[in-house]
Amino acid sequence: LGNAECETISDALPSKECNLIFLDLSGNQIDDERVAVLCAGLEKNTTIKYLELSNNKITDSGVETIKQCVERRAELGSPVQQVWMKGNLADPALYTGCMLNGEFGYGSILSVIEQYCT
Repeated sequence: LGNAECETISDALPSKECNLIFLDLSGNQIDDERVAVLCAGLEKNTTIKYLELSNNKITDSGVETIKQCVERRAELGSPVQQVWMKGNLADPALYTGCMLNGEFGYGSILSVIEQYCT
């Protein structure tokens, strides 16, 4: 996903019409900059409980951004329950034990966003 697509997703996530519970962005070449863009919208979303970010280009810095986002969501009373990070560039020690690793699939994220968040 490019910056424009990440911004589109981020803008849609806070919408009251967005009722996604699972957001799969695995294998989309997402880097730390795009994680920050996505987290801006995710922090304002109250429905997403499961976030799949495996097999991207997220480094240690991006993991810290995600951790802060997840912590803010918990503080606001709408916690993210699981985040998958397998196969990224970050040191697995940063997320082992606090964010679970696993596998899960979903269809085209842009079509899902259009269907459930607009």
